Amino acid sequence: MESENKSSGNGAKIALGIALLGSLGGNVYQYQHTKTEIQYVQSKTDSLQLATNDIETELKATYEDLDRYKGQNTQLDSLLAEANTRVDEQKTRINQLIKQSGNSAELNKKLQAELASLRSMRDEYLDKIDSLMLVNQQLTSAKQELTGQVEKLTSDLESTVDKASILKVEYLKPMAYKRRGTSKYSETSLAKRTNKIEVTFSVLDNNVAKPGEKNVYMAITEPTGKVLGNRSEGSNSFKMKGSNEETLYTVGTKIDYKNAKEDIKLLWEEQERNFAPGEYKISVYVDNILVGLSSITLK
Repeated sequence: MESENKSSGNGAKIALGIALLGSLGGNVYQYQHTKTEIQYVQSKTDSLQLATNDIETELKATYEDLDRYKGQNTQLDSLLAEANTRVDEQKTRINQLIKQSGNSAELNKKLQAELASLRSMRDEYLDKIDSLMLVNQQLTSAKQELTGQVEKLTSDLESTVDKASILKVEYLKPMAYKRRGTSKYSETSLAKRTNKIEVTFSVLDNNVAKPGEKNVYMAITEPTGKVLGNRSEGSNSFKMKGSNEETLYTVGTKIDYKNAKEDIKLLWEEQERNFAPGEYKISVYVDNILVGLSSITLK
């Protein structure tokens, strides 16, 4: 009897142990199953968050890429306004999708499709911007080239007009004279007999030149290289056109030019016969431009 009771107690213990093991196994299975479900849900959540982050990054990059080209020209700004409107519309659509609840796999698929569409649209507009800027660069280059050609033609024309308007002189004839008495002069070729050097010439007609008062200067350079003259007797200096250097002249006069030929006589006289033997160079200037050269040799 005692043996039967003992055997019965052992069986109960074994049954209890088996029940406990079964319960533990069920708990372990339930834990693993729950853990797997949590991991699956977490994976879906992470995937959605990653897709959302990618879209936010892409939207920011797209706006920045478009804003970089604003303000360059009206046509480009119009294209950028169109692009920004389309990006805004897609951003609104994406935000509505994110707010929706439901199948996360389907939502993730839709977000990925929107991301691909956004990238495609950005590349499309960047290609359009590139093409438009290339055309504008070509137009700008062509405009600059045309402007340069016009400026050159204008400059050449102005230069041609300036050159054509320069007054010319001819018949430049220097003569040396000796004085007899108080008012009579006769020609000489001897330096020690010379009292004055007289130069005659003609300013030719020129219909291109502006009429009006013109300065005419004559410089006589003696053999030593010195320009004859005396400031107390009207000698002075002037600046040649296009130069800041002072040019000495022996004698000068003014004429009222009327586009017609005009004969001029200029002279330099010394009371004492101080002319040295040698070549005397004659330079004639009109409007501060050298227009005639000649010389005379005194023996």
